[in-house]
Amino acid sequence: MIDSVSLEPFIQFGREATHKSSGKKFLFTHSEIFPGTFSSTTETADYLLRVLAIKTNAVLKQGPLGMQQISEASKGHFSILGFAGNTAPDHIDHFHALYYFLRKL
Repeated sequence: MIDSVSLEPFIQFGREATHKSSGKKFLFTHSEIFPGTFSSTTETADYLLRVLAIKTNAVLKQGPLGMQQISEASKGHFSILGFAGNTAPDHIDHFHALYYFLRKL
């Protein structure tokens, strides 16, 4: 279950990032791992997109370090990129690819 109260600062910042004139940039990446006891990154991404009324597009692209990108959503300087993988190494790939994601900002 999503803790909407805890996500409110991210929603506000994301809302501001959708307006390029704000100068704010928001990039969220996620794998398909489901932790079971708390909200997954996929569930959190879906929640942010729903609240901000941003449509997700299915894609199939090569990402950094051999990652397979399967979705993307963006508006202004707000972006969410979804990647295949439901294992711990798939999840950790996002940290190893941080150089790539930071360059996108």
